[in-house]
Amino acid sequence: MNENFKEIFRGKVVNKAHTINTGVDEFPRYVLEYLIDNYCEEDTFQEDMERVVRRLKETFVHGAEAEKIRHYIRENRNHSIIANLESRLVETEDRYWASISAINENFVNIPEPVVRQYPMLLSGGMW
Repeated sequence: MNENFKEIFRGKVVNKAHTINTGVDEFPRYVLEYLIDNYCEEDTFQEDMERVVRRLKETFVHGAEAEKIRHYIRENRNHSIIANLESRLVETEDRYWASISAINENFVNIPEPVVRQYPMLLSGGMW
């Protein structure tokens, strides 16, 4: 029956037992559930889950590391983080800017097609 649920409701059903005692409690539960649903298979669950947890730990910014991460982005022009992203329209510039509070950044330019694709960015943000 679980397989039927997973097949019919792909992206909406997650075994909640898999989200307990993962060691990544600093993330909202729904973020972990999304990652489990998209990156973990039943037959290789343990290995897949270890990869998910490792990736979360590598990309989570602890408050004291925010400036170090900002420096890394400045030097390399690219870095992956998992954090809440909130966007807003600055009408005088006719541009969308985002805030990533995890790295104390308030002016991340967001292309208009991204905002159109993810309108939730404008109403509370997204992870």
